[in-house]
Amino acid sequence: MNIRKATLMKLFKALIVTITICGYDAAQATQSKAVVIGISQYTEINSLRYADSDAREFSQILIDLAGYEKSDVSLLLNQEATKKRIVDEINKVVRESQKHPLDSFILMFAGHGIESTLTAANTRKSGLVKETNIFLAPFDASIDENNFYSTGNGKEVSNETFINKAWLARQLSAIKAKSIFIILDSCYSGTKSFGSLFLENEGYSIQSFGVSGSNNGVASVEKRALTLLKSSADSKSTPEINSNGRRIAYLASSKEDQTSAEYDELQHGALSYCIFEYIKRVRREAKQNERVDISIEDLYENITTLFHKTKVNGVPLDSAHQPLLVPIPDFSDMKDMVMVSVTGTNNQFVAVQKIKSGSLTILTRETMLSDIEIYVDGLKRGESINTKIFLPEGRHSIEIYLPKTGYRNTFIADISETNPFTKKIELRGELYVASLWLIEGVKSEGPILDVLVDGKKVSNSPMHLDDLIAGSHRVEVNYKDVSKIREIEIRPDSPLRINYTIVKKAAESQEVQRVRNVVF
Repeated sequence: MNIRKATLMKLFKALIVTITICGYDAAQATQSKAVVIGISQYTEINSLRYADSDAREFSQILIDLAGYEKSDVSLLLNQEATKKRIVDEINKVVRESQKHPLDSFILMFAGHGIESTLTAANTRKSGLVKETNIFLAPFDASIDENNFYSTGNGKEVSNETFINKAWLARQLSAIKAKSIFIILDSCYSGTKSFGSLFLENEGYSIQSFGVSGSNNGVASVEKRALTLLKSSADSKSTPEINSNGRRIAYLASSKEDQTSAEYDELQHGALSYCIFEYIKRVRREAKQNERVDISIEDLYENITTLFHKTKVNGVPLDSAHQPLLVPIPDFSDMKDMVMVSVTGTNNQFVAVQKIKSGSLTILTRETMLSDIEIYVDGLKRGESINTKIFLPEGRHSIEIYLPKTGYRNTFIADISETNPFTKKIELRGELYVASLWLIEGVKSEGPILDVLVDGKKVSNSPMHLDDLIAGSHRVEVNYKDVSKIREIEIRPDSPLRINYTIVKKAAESQEVQRVRNVVF
């Protein structure tokens, strides 16, 4: 099991978060928008294996299976998902929806983030707990201790390189849409601080969570009195109370004090796996070309069931964390909301003579990789790369998986009897390693570092490799008596650059310099 986490250097305890947000019905919507974000590669934070592929697969479901226009789905992966780009995309939806209200909006984020409180460590005030106003980590989030600072009365921690939770809650509430779906597949994704801010903007508060049966993990919310909101000091900036009948589903993969996990055995984060697995099952069981609506009630019920029944090494997923659902205005009022509408692929009801098939060929330059696995609609196939695979006509979800490195690539194949489908894929990517000196706040070209990849010495920094197999690798750098090790993710379409910053500081008793910290 890989925990989706980030580490704050010398200042705070380990922070763990991956966020994923899921969809709604586009078939019935006249205007729908989605912002889908997945980050496995980070400049300073440890990598995640499946966050970007989970986001990519979700966007494919929206566009290829649920009827979204490609232009209405903004997909940001890895180095594209900088803080500026994320902020710009969400602000764009806010502006456009103010002019032309949407039927539906969906936000999906898969990546690192942090919990609502941090505990100082290795400082004079070791053990001091502080609230934080930061939530999600974009690609360029920095965990350099110099980027963390106290705000207000000194009891809150901030970092401008992260996404601010109050800003996110405010912007989501400002989006004018009949339906909004937010799903967080992350550690601490059910955090009360973000949820409370979002609900407050909508004019609601959480009263309790169900603990059994179909209501297990479902929040009971209460509409707050309008007079209470107006008495707030910043009531002028409070969005209009949710009185227009719009409905909101906020799905989190874990409680606020729980970490969330991604599993090599599942090739997904836990919540993403359960969402995709249920959608694939619905498609397999529905008649070919039959359109099936998946409601929030159906989705959540099956997610919780899969969390309990799916086991890794004999342990069910819900032993580590349990999903939560916050419905607005009330679960009974919005449980029939259609999350996605998909087409069935089951042809057992079709007369044999009417079944048509076509071919799929997945081409790659790789000749040395013999363990590439191919999945069609969630089921493993026996065929190999560079050979024809015959499938029934229609759209199929295809997955390419490399067990050795955990790399996963997904796409939708539109199979036709008359038009063979060919997909070319690249399975290698680039890695850059550089070093920098940090002297009195000024950075310059750094010293030469010994660089090892997967335990083998490959070069000295600055280093560039352009043929690393996609997936997880272990990078180690050595300088004098300091060694730093981190896990990285290589992607064919996203070159990764790692900067190691060596802090140069004169020793107190002699005119020599030593390494104080290496930031990564």
